[in-house]
Amino acid sequence: MSARTTVPGLLVVAKAAARAGADVLARRWTGHHPAVPLGIEEIGAQTKSSGSDWVTDYDRRAEQAVREVIAGYRASDEITGEEYGATRPAEPSGYRWSIDPLDGTTNFVRGLPQFCTSVAVTGPVDAETADLLGVAEGTERWLAGVVAAPALGRTWYASAGRGAFSTADATTAGVDVPDRDAAPVRLTGPVPGRSGRLLATGFGYDPARRALQVRALAALLPAFGDVRRIGSAALDLCMVADGTLDAYAEFGTQEYDWAAGALVAEEAGVAVTRPASADGTAHPDWMVAGDVDGSALAAVTGERA
Repeated sequence: MSARTTVPGLLVVAKAAARAGADVLARRWTGHHPAVPLGIEEIGAQTKSSGSDWVTDYDRRAEQAVREVIAGYRASDEITGEEYGATRPAEPSGYRWSIDPLDGTTNFVRGLPQFCTSVAVTGPVDAETADLLGVAEGTERWLAGVVAAPALGRTWYASAGRGAFSTADATTAGVDVPDRDAAPVRLTGPVPGRSGRLLATGFGYDPARRALQVRALAALLPAFGDVRRIGSAALDLCMVADGTLDAYAEFGTQEYDWAAGALVAEEAGVAVTRPASADGTAHPDWMVAGDVDGSALAAVTGERA
């Protein structure tokens, strides 16, 4: 890590980038009453892998906004985004950003408020961060992550070895907080010993994968009081971090879905298991946060062979 690059500095960039993307998304929420459905043409919506897998002009504009902020601060960093793929400078710095400009696109299209912009950066740890994490200097780690949900009026953020926090956004939540970054709350994960635990999960678009996910849910449910399907992996992970949910498990997510949220959960003290591959389509695996029976997941995953 160069002398000019610090983890707190990366978090500043991540916050600015996530805010830029969320501000684009907020125009849908503030410009149209959520009870009034938007036409497909109004948001430039198209389907991708299935009739339920949407991408909109807002996805694209939000990613452009995020990329512009990152490039403005850190022109030599790589960027991987859901809509525009990977950008690799001629002389890369060794840091790479993973961004999902609109996680929860179906919710966004339908007028449900559970959507967000997710921004995270990975790279070599500096000496100070290495000491905090108990790893060798230069070890590759997720360093900073921010999830901004404009319709919920919430932002969650974390930096390696320095904890996870959440703020209320007065501009969209109607909360009497004069500044978006005022009064951050440190996150400590689910309440220990709480009854009626809530498990969050998600379902893919491919029928075979969805069937596997349903079997896994059936295997896990005896240990939980109920299940929630939020529709955004990033928000699922952040809600485990702040204790709204108790655990999360989903098969086949992409890196940009979990990059920021997993760091937020981890820094809140939640046990986190990331997929081995960034490509959840070619190499699907479980993204898990919280107390989840890993043997049950492994048994179900083995059935697909």
